[in-house]
Amino acid sequence: MTANRINLQDWTQFGGGGFGESFFHKTDDSIILKLNKPSVTKEKAWEEFQRSKAVFQMGIPSAEPYEFVTDGERYGMTVQRIQGKESFGRIIADHPERLEELAGITAEYAKALHSIPCDTEVFDNNINLNTRAMIADNQLLPDDIKERLFGYIDALEPATTCLHGDLNPCNIIMAGGKVYWIDLGDFGYGDPLLDFSILSHMGKLGPNPLLKYLFHMDRSQLARFYEAMGKQYFGARWDSPELKEKLDHIAQIMAAKAICLWPSAYHVNLPYLQGKRLKTAFNLFIGDRMKFSPKKK
Repeated sequence: MTANRINLQDWTQFGGGGFGESFFHKTDDSIILKLNKPSVTKEKAWEEFQRSKAVFQMGIPSAEPYEFVTDGERYGMTVQRIQGKESFGRIIADHPERLEELAGITAEYAKALHSIPCDTEVFDNNINLNTRAMIADNQLLPDDIKERLFGYIDALEPATTCLHGDLNPCNIIMAGGKVYWIDLGDFGYGDPLLDFSILSHMGKLGPNPLLKYLFHMDRSQLARFYEAMGKQYFGARWDSPELKEKLDHIAQIMAAKAICLWPSAYHVNLPYLQGKRLKTAFNLFIGDRMKFSPKKK
């Protein structure tokens, strides 16, 4: 797990978010540098690098990872630069008339991804392991809420097919007529319905400033994207009460996961969230699904 040392003077920053920053190389336009925030451990960064390599080697359309690197404080990777790329979220922001078309393409690529058996030696069942542990350790969630969520987790299909883990309109891109998946740090395996989770709860309950920041889309657009993608993916089954109930349960699991992760992303510079307490943040994601009085630590 040796990280190659890079000199940041050779790079120009072009993007950043809650967990890291991205850089162009000043003289080599074929690579990009992605550095995590200092709060992301070397072990976690190495795990993401290894997973990204494994995804690429499986033939899943994605950028090729090159090297595990550090600037002496932060860890990350160099990856293939996909020239002329645009995320589906950005394309829709500029051309809203293409929303249904791109939602349909996303559905087809998701179905193809979900048909691939995942290497369970390399990847995790993120929901049954990591998310359950996060919820169990959270000191603010009441025990009855935890038990309800654990029940929803136990009811998931025990599938071993590939999942993106963070499927949204900004994690699927188009370049040169080709489509690629990006941001594969949460790639794993499990019930394919899990890849609908972010679009489900954020399209119903996410605050518009947050959605614009993350996806370049407002709540109504994201809800339309989710609806169009679901109809293309599931066909007539999309309107079945059984499927809607499962998706609602998954939305609650993933919204709770988002709040468990909130402290590590709280430094994100979103002015409308500054000064908010965890309970308020929880309700931004969950809405009125889970009314509770936070436990004292």
